[in-house]
Amino acid sequence: MEDKVILDGVLAEFSKLAEIPRQSQHEQQVSDYLADRLRKMGLSVVQDAHNNVIADKAAVAGYEDAPLIMLQGHMDMVCVAEKGRAYDPVKDSIKLINDGKFLRADGTSLGADDGIGIAIVLYILENKLVHGPLRIIFTTDEERGMTGAKNLDNKYIKDVKYLINCDSEEYDVVTIGSAGSMRMLFSKGFSWEEATEKVGLEIEVKNLLGGHSGMVINENRANAIKILALILRRLQEQDIYFEVSNIEGGVADNAVAPHAQVNINCSSKDKDEIKTLIDNITGELREAYHGIEKDLLVLVKEVPAGAKVLPQKASTDMVLLLNSLHSGVYAMSQLSPVLPELSANIGKIEINGAEVSISVLPRAATNASLSIIKTSYGSLAQGFGFKLNISATSPAWNGNPQSPLVEMAKSIFKDLTGIDMKVESSHGGLECNHFINKNPHIDAISIGPNNLDIHSPQEKLELATIVPQVKLLQKLVEGLAENA
Repeated sequence: MEDKVILDGVLAEFSKLAEIPRQSQHEQQVSDYLADRLRKMGLSVVQDAHNNVIADKAAVAGYEDAPLIMLQGHMDMVCVAEKGRAYDPVKDSIKLINDGKFLRADGTSLGADDGIGIAIVLYILENKLVHGPLRIIFTTDEERGMTGAKNLDNKYIKDVKYLINCDSEEYDVVTIGSAGSMRMLFSKGFSWEEATEKVGLEIEVKNLLGGHSGMVINENRANAIKILALILRRLQEQDIYFEVSNIEGGVADNAVAPHAQVNINCSSKDKDEIKTLIDNITGELREAYHGIEKDLLVLVKEVPAGAKVLPQKASTDMVLLLNSLHSGVYAMSQLSPVLPELSANIGKIEINGAEVSISVLPRAATNASLSIIKTSYGSLAQGFGFKLNISATSPAWNGNPQSPLVEMAKSIFKDLTGIDMKVESSHGGLECNHFINKNPHIDAISIGPNNLDIHSPQEKLELATIVPQVKLLQKLVEGLAENA
């Protein structure tokens, strides 16, 4: 009965968040909601210039001298929808579906990354809890560039002793490190030209798994943008002339591209050869991704020819760059057989006005590897005549597997579940990276319930893993206070 009360309480908090559109960089409404919610609980609340919410809860009597604990999550979410689904992430709520085992959304991403972390924190604050001084920090723009965490004033971090980040996706794992990353944007301006070919073809790659590039990059999932690049390069190799009138694909730089399409003009005599070539490539892809991308489709259909097209030099440079850029794992960790050491993801391609842009997100376990990638990709950009803009660099975080906080989390989880909690680092990026960079003396971990296929319309939250996480967080807070 107690577990049902906890689960219902957490889901009620999450449901309220799901009603609020909270795409990255559009967090004003959810920030206001959270600030108001915390004030009504009696906490002292600040909203900073970046809409981060910082709230302090005074210690209960007798625990005033306990160390300051920071509970943290991010309020924004990756907003993606099934292709063809009418969805405005700035205006529309998330429609929830609870089948008793999983919570998911109707045709969109769920936003449990990191809405469930915030919901759990709100729930425990509303209920009886023994605790020392608590600081609650809900940040903005984690998914686009971690600018909320990056720009958080150091005064909110400098006195923190313990940090519990609630943004992990495996309930039996305590995370003690995460990869650094840098957001890269390759761009090339051009002048549109008049089309010369009269047959229009739309080539669409669809039905791929996609997923969070930090979590699934080692699963050999196909990237739709790379498949398009392969097709276009094969056309070039066969000396088949084509003109690109549009290209678009992917949803975000931190998500493996699940779909992409290109519109080309060609001659009537080459039309059938192009279709045959694509059929052959599709056969290769099904062999290469056998057992993984079971629903992979490459569709070709005739459409009206584009009136304006990219210049041939710009088109060729784009195809060559896309084929030269890696999307997947470069190297695996020497410490774990399943943890990538270095990877990169081509997340998005589009044409805006008269500029083609390609978003790439490299991740690395060390800052040195990021520096090497920066030089390498800078050379590629220069070689193919692209401009490379690098932003939102996040440092790597490498924690202590024997820290007091880690040991306490493992002991509590074992008592709660009978299961040994694994201690791991993540190839995904966490805001802990920035907080530790501001205060290297913080003892930090990241925890959370099982959340599958995040950053995709298939995202789903395993309900049975929520209550153990709530109890773990409660007992951590109480234990740190009582053992001070």
